[in-house]
Amino acid sequence: MKINIIGGGIIGLFSAWSLREAGHEVHVFDRSDLTDNCSYGNAGMITPSHFVPLAAPGMVAQGLRRMFRDDSPFYVKPRFDGALAQWLWRFYRSCSQKQTAAAMPVLLDFILESKKRYLEFNVKTGNGFQLEERGIVILFKTAKNEKDELAVAETAARMGIETKRLDRHAVGQLETGTEVDVPGGVLWPCDAHLYPNLLMAHLIKILKNNGVLFHLNKPITGFEKKARKINAIIAGKEIYRADATVVAAGSWSAILLKKLGARLLLQGGKGYSMTFRQPKERPRMPAILSEAKVAVTPLGNDLRLGGTLELSGLDFKINIKRARAIVSSFKEYYPRLEINMPDKKNIWYGFRPCSPDGLPYIGRLKKYDNLIVATGHAMLGLTLAPSTGALVRDMILE
Repeated sequence: MKINIIGGGIIGLFSAWSLREAGHEVHVFDRSDLTDNCSYGNAGMITPSHFVPLAAPGMVAQGLRRMFRDDSPFYVKPRFDGALAQWLWRFYRSCSQKQTAAAMPVLLDFILESKKRYLEFNVKTGNGFQLEERGIVILFKTAKNEKDELAVAETAARMGIETKRLDRHAVGQLETGTEVDVPGGVLWPCDAHLYPNLLMAHLIKILKNNGVLFHLNKPITGFEKKARKINAIIAGKEIYRADATVVAAGSWSAILLKKLGARLLLQGGKGYSMTFRQPKERPRMPAILSEAKVAVTPLGNDLRLGGTLELSGLDFKINIKRARAIVSSFKEYYPRLEINMPDKKNIWYGFRPCSPDGLPYIGRLKKYDNLIVATGHAMLGLTLAPSTGALVRDMILE
């Protein structure tokens, strides 16, 4: 079969990998030159610890308290936007105990399968992306966040996932790279991390070497349809025919699907990150700062800080106040480290495709038999990419 994949982010590339491994002719299309997208600047964490979906009990109350503060981890830019209003309503409806309880085991299995596939991919293609199974520690400062994090750990234990409660002394023994000013944390040995920029370069090289064709700087402008099939995708004046099409265009997926008469509730959740090259001192352990919702990842000799979820539409402006809040929060947990706010040009941002229930959209559109959608992974795009790619392959071959 010949398959067109729209989107050269991590989901599109692992879909291409799985399909090419199965012997199919694969073409990847992207609106950019693939030197930067949401798959490059993320925290690089593979997180079975994140089996609770974004839409969970307590999220609405938590969000309402600070959602319009532009320095808060979760921020909604005030504006009149019908699509955003519908998304928020569905998000509110999804934050139920019943729905979350049903989603957690499914999401956890999908994450664990993905981690397994990362390890297999690593062995098969060579570790060109610094994959490390060191675990991740979630650090907390307040009694409230300690209670919340331990509750998640207890739920994980009931689902067969090992965690370890750490007091201040144990955190210090684990984090030998620098001083950490916290009363405790939770270690998730099941988690792993990698260097996202290296992973993307590695994947693209492997795919090209294996015969996958890339069509870059090709925004898709339309589709050629007949009955229940997509016969071709259209990029300007060029037509590219295929037996099946995969839409894995991240936060732009809803815009593309609208051309087919499909309505997908999807918001681009803007996140920021800053990468500090070869700092004199840095943490040894990947960490998540519970109160600040900031990810701290040692990447080789570099250090990356990332965080925030900003629903502001596809807004390409940098909110410097939000980026500054990430650095300020980091200093509260790691008081000895000399990390200064970078210039604006060195602040990265990307749009995570967020569904209102916190679960990805993976499946066929009802109208078309040969079109697969794979988007809406929110903060789990990198984590879920290999298992998503395998599922996309299986759906196409059904």
